[in-house]
Amino acid sequence: MQRLLDFLYQQREIAVFLGLEILSVWLLVNFNYRHNAAFLNSSNEAAASLTQTSDNISDYFQLAEANQQLMLENEKLQQELSSLRTEKYSQLDTVEQYQVIGARVINNTFDRSANYITISAGKLDSIEVGMGVISPFGVVGQVKSVTNNFATIYSLLHPKLLVSSKVKRTDTKCTVQWDQLVYDRASLKYIPRHIKLKEGDSIVTSGFNSVFPENVLVGIVDEIHLEEHMTFFEAKIKLATDFTSLYQVFVIKDLLKQEKDSLQVQ
Repeated sequence: MQRLLDFLYQQREIAVFLGLEILSVWLLVNFNYRHNAAFLNSSNEAAASLTQTSDNISDYFQLAEANQQLMLENEKLQQELSSLRTEKYSQLDTVEQYQVIGARVINNTFDRSANYITISAGKLDSIEVGMGVISPFGVVGQVKSVTNNFATIYSLLHPKLLVSSKVKRTDTKCTVQWDQLVYDRASLKYIPRHIKLKEGDSIVTSGFNSVFPENVLVGIVDEIHLEEHMTFFEAKIKLATDFTSLYQVFVIKDLLKQEKDSLQVQ
């Protein structure tokens, strides 16, 4: 300890000089407008540069993990959809009903009364108005409009979007519609009171239209209400897709849509 004190005492002139230099710079910066502005600009640029560099490094090291996750999700989805063939074509192994088109989410709202999603795929990627959009976890929405390189989607968190669904356990047909209350719940409609609906039941797409394949998860029943005078259940489901963290989605193209629609023309 004595040696340290002796060393500091020997270097007292240098310490005083450095202290006076620091004091001079501080006085110059704080009481001279031109120097103060220059110092602030330089410090802001340096801070911004450091932040950008830090973000770039973070993104670089996370990129491999994100790409790996997306590859796994895409592979899983491709495997699931490859098994979804129409029954009348089940004897033809070469006939696939659905094509999957991957896209990145570039804009997404979930806290408004009517929510939309924008994706990085459009007409040049074979996206068309009316196509269904899903995530690796469940239903996301339906294509609303398309340009060459982008598409806007009616989110499932949009009151105009009605999803033809069914209770997977009982095969009871129903409809899912967002009730504009919270971003992770929706209303389950038109389930007759004689059906033994249970909390925990899986609600999946019915496949009754050309928007979504059959059996894509929409959500899980977590609230049931039924009174004596009611014809249908009042029920809520917890949505399968987390709309607060959407990054990758898949647009579903029904390759047999035109053929089916031609039979349904009035």
